[in-house]
Amino acid sequence: MNRILIAGVVLFAAAVLPQAALAQSGSQGLRGQFEAVIDGLNDNSFIPFHEAVDDEKFVARVLGTRVIDDDARQAFAREFANMLESMFRDSFPTSRSEEEAAGEILGTVVYFTEDGAQARAIVRFEGEGFRYSWHAYDLVRGRGGRVQIVDWFDYYQGGWFSEMVGDSLVRALPGPAPVASVLDLPSPTEGQLFQVGELFKAVRDRNPRRYVQIHDGLEAALRQQPHIVRLNFLYWRKLWDPSRLRTAAEQLASTFPQDAAYSLSLAEFYVQARRFDDAIVRFEQFEQALGFEDGVVRSLQATAAMALGQFEQAQEFALAATQAEPDLELAWWTLLRTRTAAENYAGATEALTALEERFGHLLIPQKLQRDRFLKVLIDQQEYKDWRAARDQA
Repeated sequence: MNRILIAGVVLFAAAVLPQAALAQSGSQGLRGQFEAVIDGLNDNSFIPFHEAVDDEKFVARVLGTRVIDDDARQAFAREFANMLESMFRDSFPTSRSEEEAAGEILGTVVYFTEDGAQARAIVRFEGEGFRYSWHAYDLVRGRGGRVQIVDWFDYYQGGWFSEMVGDSLVRALPGPAPVASVLDLPSPTEGQLFQVGELFKAVRDRNPRRYVQIHDGLEAALRQQPHIVRLNFLYWRKLWDPSRLRTAAEQLASTFPQDAAYSLSLAEFYVQARRFDDAIVRFEQFEQALGFEDGVVRSLQATAAMALGQFEQAQEFALAATQAEPDLELAWWTLLRTRTAAENYAGATEALTALEERFGHLLIPQKLQRDRFLKVLIDQQEYKDWRAARDQA
């Protein structure tokens, strides 16, 4: 049973986690404690994060999300401490290359609000290849004033982590009652429950051929179920089948047209599909869900607008990114590229100055020559005057 559970939970495999040994200090405020947790992740230590999770409470939260088979419930409760790290790490964007797989995923607390003993924090995680994921954490002040992670919404996966794990437990042992609990049908038939259960087993067993056979044979009422639509998108994004992912994304967009939970996923897909106008709209929807202006989101919008040839809008997005996060290097590179593409060379020198003074770059002609988008600056009088002034200073 444990082998089936571990294979089925959140797409994934378990790793043995050392018992937590480093206590969070309750003398710090919630923000300081939580930033220490994220610093731990950035230093490749999962221990502070695990310490901030109350295992017993979190297990109860997961098991309350769905109707789950008793054997799966008991095995999950026993294995949770050993599975948490692998479940957490496997929720991030799948690496598209060996270079991405070898790189780190670094988190930054970009938003924090506190109200008494409760707080909400948003962390932006960045991986190689400009792959981003945002988590919104619900936090409380626990015993001794220590920060405690209640749950978190994963915008890349489009759901609460506890619910995603609960869904995985349903797939681990998909009996009729667990399967019925994820469907919106009032009285599903035995045949419908059997079909969906077989689909879940194919996901659990990592059997794409069987998955295709079952999914394509489902009746329309089942294929259009919100849970199946979301699962189908996540499944093909994980396996990266462009043709099936395209169909799954279209169905996700039509099933959840105004649901910001899937806006980041769809925006990323639209960028990859070169549907930049749709990507801009979804990024806007995503930023509204975050509740604040995010420099990375604005930079991604600027890049999409630039690809459309909408250079004025691209510059506006890029400038907004620098204003939202003046210390975000990506924002200044984006401003430089958008202004260069718009032939706003005087404005480009402002970004050049920021990149040299804030981030330590030396943007001499030899450096620009290696960039096919920026090398045009070398022959511009505005750049020559700027470079001469910098060199004389």
